[in-house]
Amino acid sequence: MLVRLFILLALLLIGAGVVGLWRLFLWRRVRQLATVPVPEELTQLVPTGPALLYFTTKSCVQCRFQQTPIVTQLAAATQIPVHTVDAVEHETLARFYGIMTVPTTIWLDKMRRPAAINHGLTGLALLCEQAQEVYAR
Repeated sequence: MLVRLFILLALLLIGAGVVGLWRLFLWRRVRQLATVPVPEELTQLVPTGPALLYFTTKSCVQCRFQQTPIVTQLAAATQIPVHTVDAVEHETLARFYGIMTVPTTIWLDKMRRPAAINHGLTGLALLCEQAQEVYAR
């Protein structure tokens, strides 16, 4: 019994370590992107910041039925500019931000630099919280 408890504790610690490393990687990635010049394609797509980039594809079912309604609710409730970007059509922009999965949402600050990146489905509460942080800067 004690051995099983020890194994469970070890697995929990390993899992927490992996999650911590992943968050550190994302934080460093956002900071790194903030120092790189904004791509020309982005300046054409997003004239001014702050804004939300919503990466999707035509074949993404989760995007269409789950993330799009959430992003629509966010835009209606806050009048935040949301720019929907097809990750296939705008491949250079997707590569610049390291988009490997859709849906992905990226908050841009006033200088159009990334303030937060959400890989996968993101809830309305988290997007609203991030919006407040971006607009407070």
